Amino acid sequence: MLGMSLIDLFLGSPTMVVLLICSVVTVSYAIERAIYFTRTRTDVHKFMKELTVKLKSGDTKSTLEWTQQQRHSAGRVVSQCLSQVNAQTSELTSRFNTAIELEQVDMERNLSVLGTMSNIAPLLGLFGTVIGIIRAFADIAKTGAGGSAVVAMGVSEALLTTAAGIVVAVIATVCFNLYVRRIRTRVIELEDVREEFFNILRQGRSAKARPSSKTAANVEHNADSLVDAAVESAAEPVTSHR
Repeated sequence: MLGMSLIDLFLGSPTMVVLLICSVVTVSYAIERAIYFTRTRTDVHKFMKELTVKLKSGDTKSTLEWTQQQRHSAGRVVSQCLSQVNAQTSELTSRFNTAIELEQVDMERNLSVLGTMSNIAPLLGLFGTVIGIIRAFADIAKTGAGGSAVVAMGVSEALLTTAAGIVVAVIATVCFNLYVRRIRTRVIELEDVREEFFNILRQGRSAKARPSSKTAANVEHNADSLVDAAVESAAEPVTSHR
């Protein structure tokens, strides 16, 4: 390329070596996050339907074991809250929010590396270009040979570092924005899971409270019947039997 091989380019410009390392790091972390999001992908609506059926069955222990076997964020969040399902609503809400925040931290792991690469890669490329131009003019001054062809060759070789830096930055920026969007979507899904979970709990607690209210109503009705019977018997005339 431009009269020199890639090996000569890397040997002649230490900045290219640094950019090569940055490109390897960027691609590695981008693939790692892609594997993570693919492995933890799930249908939240299907999960909530299955969770609703299991919670309504009343077997909390088997439901907890089932959620612990899930490999996605929704299952892990719910499993951390099922162990405290009998706690007060405020405590359970706080626990649920903490679990969502922990999942968000796990989803954002290594994203800072991609963000850093998207910022420093163009600067490294520009730094390599400046160094290359300085070196080209220094060589021209030492040899005394000039001309537009010589200057153009030196500048074109120096600009390769800028091109490499832009390529690395583009890859890092695209992956970073894609994963940030994915995280935002999943956090919203987890918040929806939280609301659905509390709706299920409220329905279950209301169902448990209904029999007691019915029993109290029956007792009250029976008491009213006894009172009415007593009143009627008191109102009947007393007949004497001879």
